Amino acid sequence: MAKDGYDTIDPQRSPSLSRAFSPLSAKDVCEDLIELYFRHIHVSFHFLFHQPSFLASFRDGSLPEVLFFGAIGLSARFSKHQSFASIPLRERGTPYTQEAERRLNLHSPSIVTIQTCMLLGAAAVSEGDSTTESIYFSIACRMAMLLDLPNAHADTCIEQEINNRVWWTVYASDTWSSTGVRLPRMMPHRDVPLPMSESTFLQLSPDTPPYPEQQFNASSATPAQAPHDSLLAHWKFLDQRLSQIDEVNTKAVSHELHGFQLLQTVESISLEMESWASSLPVKMRNTAENLTYWTKEGFGHIFVLLHVQYLHFSQLLFYQFLHRSTDSAGHTSVNFQNAQKCRQHATDLCNLIHLARENPLTDPLYSIAGHILTIASTVQLHILLFSSHAAEVQEARQLLERNFEFLTILRTYWSCLDASFSRFDAFHRACLRRQDDSHFQMDRWMLKFMLEFAEPVNDRAQVEDDEFVAHEEWSLASIGI
Repeated sequence: MAKDGYDTIDPQRSPSLSRAFSPLSAKDVCEDLIELYFRHIHVSFHFLFHQPSFLASFRDGSLPEVLFFGAIGLSARFSKHQSFASIPLRERGTPYTQEAERRLNLHSPSIVTIQTCMLLGAAAVSEGDSTTESIYFSIACRMAMLLDLPNAHADTCIEQEINNRVWWTVYASDTWSSTGVRLPRMMPHRDVPLPMSESTFLQLSPDTPPYPEQQFNASSATPAQAPHDSLLAHWKFLDQRLSQIDEVNTKAVSHELHGFQLLQTVESISLEMESWASSLPVKMRNTAENLTYWTKEGFGHIFVLLHVQYLHFSQLLFYQFLHRSTDSAGHTSVNFQNAQKCRQHATDLCNLIHLARENPLTDPLYSIAGHILTIASTVQLHILLFSSHAAEVQEARQLLERNFEFLTILRTYWSCLDASFSRFDAFHRACLRRQDDSHFQMDRWMLKFMLEFAEPVNDRAQVEDDEFVAHEEWSLASIGI
C-alpha cells in the first residue's frame, strides 16, 4: 500500500521494524516513541501533524514509513526503554533518520515529502549541520509554494488544517533558518488562515468536512482579532518580528542605522511587540497561574514556547544597548532604559524556563532552549560584572548556575549544544580579557553569536583583529591610497 508515492507501515509484519531495527519489534515501543515525538519535538521544532490521526494511522498500517522514521529519529533520544540503554542518547535516532533520508522521494511533490523534509531539517539542526538544514527547509519552501498548500485540495477538515499548519511551519522555519545562515528568505507572507486552537484541532473527527470559508487570515487580522483560544495563532503574529530585529541589528553593525534613527526604529518594533503582548487574552499572559492552567489543559509546553520566543526576541532587540550602558556620561537615558529592558527580558526568560522545568509536562528539553538560554546567560554575565546592585548581582549569579546546570542536561541529548557551550566559553574568554563591557558591542562577531546558533564561533580577539585590518584597508582606499 502506498500514500503520496510512499510505502506505508505495517507494524505487524514490516521487516524494517522487526529485523533491521530490533528495538522497534515491539509495538508498544513504537507507540512510546511516537508519544515522545509529540511531547518533546512536535511544536518545539514544528507543528506538522494531527496527533490522534498520526497514531491511528500507525496502528492501522496507513502511516507512510518515511514519516514514522523521520519522527522517531528525533524522539528516540528521550526513550527510557531498556533496548536503548546501551546507546548514547544523542545517537539513538541516527539510524532512523538515515532510513527516512533513504526513503525520501523528491520526485513526489506532496504534503508527505514536505513533512519529511521538515523532519530531516530538524534532525540536521540537532546535529549542528546548518547547511543540510537549510537545504531541506529550502526544498520544503519551494514544494509548499508549488503545491499552493493553503489552497490544496483537502477531503477533511483535519487535512485542511494540516495544510495550513505545515505552511506556517515552513514559513517560520524559513525565517529562522535564513536568518541563521545569513541568506534571503524564500517564503512570501500570504493571507493564510491562522491555526485553530489545539483543543479544537485534536477533537476534530476524521469525517468532519473542510470549512467552506476559513477565517482569521494573518494579513487581514490583527493580533487582537486572532482566535482567543489559539496559542499558535498568536505565536504566528510574533514570528514576523524576527526578520525585523535581524535587519535592525545588521544595519546597526554596518552603520546604516545609528543615532536617533536607530532608537526610533527599535522603539517602533518594541511598540509592536508590546502591543502584541498587551493584546493577548488574559489567560494567555505570562503568569505562573496561566502556566498551571494551560498545563492542566495539556498545552503548557506551547504556552511556555510562546513566551520564551517573545522574551528571546525582546532580548535580541535590546541587546546592543548593553554595551557601555553603565557609562552614564557616554549614553543617553533612552539607551540606558533599553539596556534595562534587555536585562529584564533575559531574566524573565531564565525564570520562565526554570519554572517550566518543574513539571515534566512542560520541561523544555528541546535544543533551541539551549541556544536561547546561552544568549540570556551572557546578559546575566553583564549584570554580574557591571551591576552596582547587590540583589541583581546575586540573582544573576544564581541564574547563571541554574542555566549551566540545565545546559549540561540538554547537551546530553543534542549534539548542537556543543556549539552553545563553545560559544559561551568564547564569550566568557572575551570578558576576561577586558575590564570594560566592549565585548558586548554589537558587531559582526556578536551577530554570528546571537543568530547562527548551529555554528561554533571563532575567538573574538582574532575576529576583532581581522575587522581592524579590513577597516584600515577601507580607510586607505577611501582616500585613494
